[in-house]
Amino acid sequence: MQSNPYYTRTGRILWRLPMSEIQIDYARLAQRAEEFGFRRGEFLDLKAGLQLAEELTGQVMATPESITWIDSLTGMTGWVTGSPVDGIFISVPLSVAGVAAVRDGSFVPAWPSLAHICVEGEACGGVYIGIYAGSNKDARRRVMMAAAVVRVDIFGAVPCFARGATEDGKRSMASLGFQPIEGGLSDLWGQDPLPQSQEDAA
Repeated sequence: MQSNPYYTRTGRILWRLPMSEIQIDYARLAQRAEEFGFRRGEFLDLKAGLQLAEELTGQVMATPESITWIDSLTGMTGWVTGSPVDGIFISVPLSVAGVAAVRDGSFVPAWPSLAHICVEGEACGGVYIGIYAGSNKDARRRVMMAAAVVRVDIFGAVPCFARGATEDGKRSMASLGFQPIEGGLSDLWGQDPLPQSQEDAA
């Protein structure tokens, strides 16, 4: 485990954290996601989910082509729920270099550098949540529950990041324990690795 400071563009230290890495348990991740009705999305599923996210946030999302490409490398990026799709969850596992890139603003969510993502089977240094959204109350509940459980149960030992695309999104992230971060991507929020006792509670 190494410890590195991260700086804003003005040179002020953001925080100093031990840089942990984990091996992702892909089978357990899929099992926990399935408990909330989520499945790995095929291209058309992801296209529908991303269109839904654009309608809900009023912002342009990554393309289904890019998410399909990232998912093919990571084995865990594009998740959807409902038939037809009424919820989407995009998660990108990061290398240690990717964590640093998110914090300094050089990470490109739609087409990340290969050096910044955790390819399936490699050690994971953090996770970036591209979007989580649901079109109705039940879908939103499933999205939030899945986000909370996967965060604690699978990625608790590493930092987690997301963008505050909307005021509702910021409120939901705050409810999950995320805080705004200066100096990185715009509207970036993050959460430090969780205490071990909190991980064990999952």
